[in-house]
Amino acid sequence: NGAKLSENTLAKEFSCSRTPVREALKRLEQDGFVVIIAHSGSYVKDITMVDYQQLTEVRAYLEALAIRLACENGADPAILDQILDRMDALKNTSKAFDVQTFSTLHYQFHLELVKLAGNNLLTLTYSRLNLSEAALLFAQSINDRGIAKTQAEHRRLVDAIRARDEKEGERFMLSHLWRKRDRFKARTQAI
Repeated sequence: NGAKLSENTLAKEFSCSRTPVREALKRLEQDGFVVIIAHSGSYVKDITMVDYQQLTEVRAYLEALAIRLACENGADPAILDQILDRMDALKNTSKAFDVQTFSTLHYQFHLELVKLAGNNLLTLTYSRLNLSEAALLFAQSINDRGIAKTQAEHRRLVDAIRARDEKEGERFMLSHLWRKRDRFKARTQAI
């Protein structure tokens, strides 16, 4: 397990009693972010390669379903274009690349894509799953080639929605996420 979490320290930091901290830690344990060990304490949960693979497998099929529904519903992907434009602008600035902002925009892109399906249960399920991945995105090393490839893949997904080509969208979403999983696996094995 990862870093130990002190109820006392967290209570002081948030200017509250230990009771709401304890409840928050229990909720974080339910969501898979924290491990609580009796008579030992609470710890940040380490993410394993198996966790990441399982998350990616579930996520891939949820997003493939979202693409299919968005195509069937004739959803307008304009919000996705706006996010991609912001990601491109971030990449093209002369200052140091802001990994955290890019990761946040990447998460927003995929969440908005799922919302285009118009299925509230799908969005809720996806939101809960993808919270785990948001932390992983920040930790991943991102280089210019990887950003360009990711952006090109995202544009293809938007094009499929715009063309209402659900088969191409589903197929490409699955291959997009399988490639991402494989890149992550290769990076973690190289360490």
